[in-house]
Amino acid sequence: MPAPQPTPTALGHRLRAARVAKGWTQAQLGEMLMGVDDSNTTAPRISRYERGMHKPDLETIEKLAELLDLPAAYFVATSDVVAEAILVLSQLDARKQKEALALLKELAGP
Repeated sequence: MPAPQPTPTALGHRLRAARVAKGWTQAQLGEMLMGVDDSNTTAPRISRYERGMHKPDLETIEKLAELLDLPAAYFVATSDVVAEAILVLSQLDARKQKEALALLKELAGP
């Protein structure tokens, strides 16, 4: 059975929220992503990702994550709760991440 995938709209909503939080237009993010200064090409691509009309490949997701200073796992999480947990964990230092993981394992039980 294949692993669950995020819905294209969930990935798109997360991408849009991250882009807006940076104060960037679709064209600006597209230009940074593609290294091309052509908003006629770059903005529509980001728009299609955000609207769920096209799913970026893993390499593109990794580039977007790097540009937006977010973990790539945030964009591909299968639920909003998991996505939010990824964001919170990514903001912790290594020691606190280990503590949080131990708490999660305890909550999950045997």
